[in-house]
Formats: sequence, structure tokens, C-alpha cells
Amino acid sequence: MIKNIIKSIIKSFRLRNISKKLAQPRNKNEKNDFLDELINIGESDEYVKLVCSEFGANRSTLKEIYSLLLRAGAGQYAGGHYVAASSLVYPLTLKFLLENYDGKQFSIDNWSSYNSLLFIANRLIEYFENREMSEVKY
Repeated sequence: MIKNIIKSIIKSFRLRNISKKLAQPRNKNEKNDFLDELINIGESDEYVKLVCSEFGANRSTLKEIYSLLLRAGAGQYAGGHYVAASSLVYPLTLKFLLENYDGKQFSIDNWSSYNSLLFIANRLIEYFENREMSEVKY
């Protein structure tokens, strides 16, 4: 129990630090390094690894999703989280992303990929803003 609490505190601290770096304008090499560090944070969580395994997601998948989230406006803070980053390192938000990702784009029902992407980004912003703790639903 205490070990899990300590892991959670360390993860939160690492996430906060890398989120600050990702949110600042940087050159491409620094951004790639910071994104790799973010993915390392996710890979250190056994539940995130399980979600990735369930959906066949790898580092490349996560980088593409991160890029899509930035393009859709999720590169912002909500509820103390840098949404694009936090979405990748928590199992419930990552599961939501991967459930709606077809390997190239997001797809919800019969919506266009553009509308699906905008909806997903806005739903995650709302999720963190409202400090939700359950599965992400729409």
C-alpha cells in the first residue's frame, strides 16, 4: 500500500516536471526528448502497460496520439494537468484514446476524423478540468 502511494507521488512529480517542459516552446530535438521521457513515465506504470498491450500500442502510437491531441487544442492545462501529456500516462484516459484510435486517426461513430479528434480533445480537457476519476465516457 505505502509502496503504491510512493510510486504515485513520484509519477505525479515526474509528470508535472515533464509537462512544464512540453508546454514550453522548444526545438524539435528537445520536444522529442521530452516526449520520450513522458512515454517512459507511462511505461513505468503497470496499468498503462496493460492498456498499451491490450490495444497493441507502442511508443510510435503514443507519439502520434500526442501530436494529434496537440493539433486539436489539448496542449493546455486543465485541472492542474497538461492534458495532452497526462492523457497518455493514466490508464483510464489512455484507454479512452486507444478505444477510439484506428491506427491513423480518431473515429467515433459516424463522425468525421476531424470532428472525432476535436470531440476527444475537448472531452479530455473536461475530464481533467472536472477532476474525474472514472472511465472516460461520451
